[in-house]
Amino acid sequence: MTDLNNWLAHISSQHDQVIDMGLSRMQDMLQRLDLGQPAQKIITVAGTNGKGTTATAIEALLLTHGKSVGATLSPHINRFNERIRINGAEASDEKICAAFAAVEAERKGLPLTYFEFSALAALWCFKDAAVSIAILEIGLGGCLDAFNVVDANVAVITSIGLDHQEYLGNTLEKIGAEKAGILRAAPQQVVLGADMPQSVFAACEYLSLQPMQIGADLHITADPKQCSWRLETPDLVFHDIPLGDLSCHNLALACAAVSTLINVQEECFCDVALNISMPGRLQIMEIQGRTCVHDVGHNAAGVNFLWHELHARQLIPDHIVCCMLSGKDHADVYKALANLSSAPWALVSSHGDRSLSSKQLAQSMNISAPCFDTMQQGLEHALSATSPGSVILLFGSFNCVEQSTWLVQ
Repeated sequence: MTDLNNWLAHISSQHDQVIDMGLSRMQDMLQRLDLGQPAQKIITVAGTNGKGTTATAIEALLLTHGKSVGATLSPHINRFNERIRINGAEASDEKICAAFAAVEAERKGLPLTYFEFSALAALWCFKDAAVSIAILEIGLGGCLDAFNVVDANVAVITSIGLDHQEYLGNTLEKIGAEKAGILRAAPQQVVLGADMPQSVFAACEYLSLQPMQIGADLHITADPKQCSWRLETPDLVFHDIPLGDLSCHNLALACAAVSTLINVQEECFCDVALNISMPGRLQIMEIQGRTCVHDVGHNAAGVNFLWHELHARQLIPDHIVCCMLSGKDHADVYKALANLSSAPWALVSSHGDRSLSSKQLAQSMNISAPCFDTMQQGLEHALSATSPGSVILLFGSFNCVEQSTWLVQ
């Protein structure tokens, strides 16, 4: 097959489960395809929130230093090609089709999930392109994630929060232990976000690892009045870093991860901090005189993190539009944000896999709020309820972003 859409339909039907945790199939295929070392250096990025942001910041920082880089991102928003990036550009349809064909030729009837097929295709593309560094964004877990079959030189755990409890456990300690499954024995380098549970440190100690952590070894000092911040690590101090669209926390993690491989130049880091942005990650847009902030935070920890970032930028919502998938702790998300903001809400239906109607969301949150079927309707309501100069927060799930592509067209 040479048509990407046909391939995507094909890989979606090769396993009877969307998620089938376990590494045996990937280990088998890795050996068949000789993909155990898809690049000279490997960086894995795990965590409850902030994985995509941190991985993208690592990619940008390496590219500004002239490195050849492969990077994965999940999920995609507009097209599958977003999941596989080579030197800052999405892989072409032709390249992805060639990767799928290579995987199919060696599969020999072995059932692979959509994510496993995608992960193998990404690794094949990176090896084919001979990139020097590959950045692998771990999915919902850690230990049993498809990419964890590859041994990483650098491991990053961005945050630990309650999410996907049906797969990972219902406590922070259990989830932390699952995420820590990406760790390997020294000399692997490890970078940790703030507020890690003890299970993560226990894993580091068992493997004789000396992690760098936000708050202990990496220090961030914000200066909101000057729209800048300062980063201090054991090896460097960067001053007057511009406050851009991405969080200081995730940019600091990226800087620390990259600094284990190369000498990070302050000018390059500041350029990345100022110019990097991602769809749905603190994405700021001006619409009809209102400042609209788009974010995919979908759990209580993500909401609290988002609020901190909004406050640092003096963006306090006057209206909130929320769209979430089923299977989430909707009431906990509402409680977390309602404790921080008294702004009125509007709810929007999610569509596709794990869809949830706006009325079901209202019932799950136990709130009374205007309900709409599409994000466009929800935003139009928020625009009519606010005046120029107001701030509107649109958040909740990646489907929220998928529904909002019309905003930037």
